[in-house]
Amino acid sequence: MISSALLKYARALVDVAIEFQQEDQVEGELLAFSELLNSHQELMQTLTNPAIPLSAKRKIVQELAKSVPVTQIVVNFILVLMQHARTHQFQQAAEAYQSVLDERRGILRGDVFSCLEVKKGVQERLQKAASNLTGKDVKINYHLDDSLIGGLKLQIASTIYDGSIHAQLEEIRRRLTSQ
Repeated sequence: MISSALLKYARALVDVAIEFQQEDQVEGELLAFSELLNSHQELMQTLTNPAIPLSAKRKIVQELAKSVPVTQIVVNFILVLMQHARTHQFQQAAEAYQSVLDERRGILRGDVFSCLEVKKGVQERLQKAASNLTGKDVKINYHLDDSLIGGLKLQIASTIYDGSIHAQLEEIRRRLTSQ
């Protein structure tokens, strides 16, 4: 769950990105910087350490911006998070940006859980079915779930469409015991 504060920051960033027509570039830069933070724990510890002055952290971010590279829009966003002691939530802030941008574009995100890798043809059919169900464009992320016997589950927002074998067996059991 994304906090309301991070959603406010994300909405502001989306507004600026749209104004400068850099929505996709900002999204990519946020992901790249997030990966950098995740892969370098010492960097994350430095940027979140309250004993290190903000001015020193600012210099670090500005130097990193040259090598990653990230635009001034993203640098400013990182600095705002640092000023409000939210650098440790950078990953969630990047996810909030993606969520707000998708919302503005009329895109929903969904997750498919299955015990086996979903083949390309099935992915395309799922994509169409999800879009037909919601009336919006749906981007689906696929996950392997060892707890499933077979079938799959589709989750879009808080709605779950359960086509797993377990759910089907439960439905059969319910019908047999209700008579």
